[in-house]
Amino acid sequence: MPNVERYARLAQVLEQRCLLLFLALLTLLIATPFLAGTIHGSKLIGLVNVIILVTAVVAIERSGLAFVIATFLGLPTLAFQILALQSESPGHFALWWGFGAVFYAFTIARLLHYVLRRDSMTTDKLYGAVSAYIMVGILWAYMYGVLQYFHPGAYSYQGAPKILDVSELIFFSFTVLTTAGFGDITPILIQSRFLTILEAVTGVMYVAILIARLTGVYPIVGTKP
Repeated sequence: MPNVERYARLAQVLEQRCLLLFLALLTLLIATPFLAGTIHGSKLIGLVNVIILVTAVVAIERSGLAFVIATFLGLPTLAFQILALQSESPGHFALWWGFGAVFYAFTIARLLHYVLRRDSMTTDKLYGAVSAYIMVGILWAYMYGVLQYFHPGAYSYQGAPKILDVSELIFFSFTVLTTAGFGDITPILIQSRFLTILEAVTGVMYVAILIARLTGVYPIVGTKP
């Protein structure tokens, strides 16, 4: 009986696909500041990114087509990530971030489709909504990375133009997404400034639209849907 109960609990955990994705994303945010800046640290961050790719594919695998598309987008993301960490080539980083942005955009769309589907609200759906929000921040970080490849000097660090690494891109993205305000990193060129505006609008609208949509999909008990 103890083994049966243990397997039953494990099955329940594995059913929480969005919870696994949320934990992987949270691990990335916690580990990045401590691992960034060293070769081995960058490889560990890359490993966490691989885990995120796998858990994201599992989380959105609600249909065979979605699984195929996610895998199709995830494989080149993983391949260019490995090449970028090995070669440290700006071109490989741009390809990693470009494919990563497309993969994250698709995953976010599938997660929101699952979260906002009109059926019973579950804890897993709440983790899915939070995971989608975190992935929005990482998506824009990747887009900033691609932008600075084509427009060097798009961002400055402590007043001096700099090519930002992945940890700095994520930090800057979340300061914009949460409208916390700029810190050491600021956009300089017109292209980076307007991309920053778009993310700030996205962050505000995400919360507003998600709350409004959830209120409509899951009406208060005692009211007509």
